[in-house]
Amino acid sequence: MTVFASCLLFGLSNCGAKGSTEGDKPGKPSPDGFVYSGDDIQEKVVDDHGIKAIRIDRDERISHPELMKNRENCFIVMSKKDYYLYVYEAQGTDTVMLARYDCCFALNKGQKEAEGDMRTPHCTMDDPFIITEIKDASTWEHDFGDGRGSILSYGAYFHRLDTHGHKGIGIHGSTNNEESVPGRASEGCIRLLDADIIDLHDKYTFVGMKVIIKAEDVDDLPFEVNAMRKQSIQRKRHLDPNKIVDE
Repeated sequence: MTVFASCLLFGLSNCGAKGSTEGDKPGKPSPDGFVYSGDDIQEKVVDDHGIKAIRIDRDERISHPELMKNRENCFIVMSKKDYYLYVYEAQGTDTVMLARYDCCFALNKGQKEAEGDMRTPHCTMDDPFIITEIKDASTWEHDFGDGRGSILSYGAYFHRLDTHGHKGIGIHGSTNNEESVPGRASEGCIRLLDADIIDLHDKYTFVGMKVIIKAEDVDDLPFEVNAMRKQSIQRKRHLDPNKIVDE
């Protein structure tokens, strides 16, 4: 059994404790016992250079490479519900959270079905995406059709993903678009703040790394709940998946 498979098995069967973590805001308890954020943390519709986008309050970066034992056992989990990118490492029968970054997904919610539908694809733990290529993107430009023309847009690195049939999807920076992180504004890719894409690249990622992008209605997975409790992880956003922004 691979380390990743062991992590999946552990994660699906080990999280019986209830109760909230320090830092979670008062609100309705979620099924795992954490509480959802209060109404002061909400998605907001904004005007982004003349185009609609979704914003939400930023949280602080977490990055603890000193906790890592073997980079090859690290994997990424992204929450389309809470706008976080997490780096975990499977360490024996335990799973440790090494990093957390704010992130931006595609403008439209839901599973990606076709090129141009402005959606980010999602997957499950048993059928993850894979980082197939890591490229220097510091000179890459893109025209968003917002009147700014072709501008630097990708930060220092582009992590290309195999997303089971959808091409051109990756994790990258947000040069000239940092105000979009966290939120929904991209055409399909995942944006991090420019400093965060460098931190992610330099400390954690590698070609072949597994990447799980959870759908908008998927809450914390059991191994994530376990890691947050054991490590006393505080977070600003834990959104109720039943509350959908009025767009």
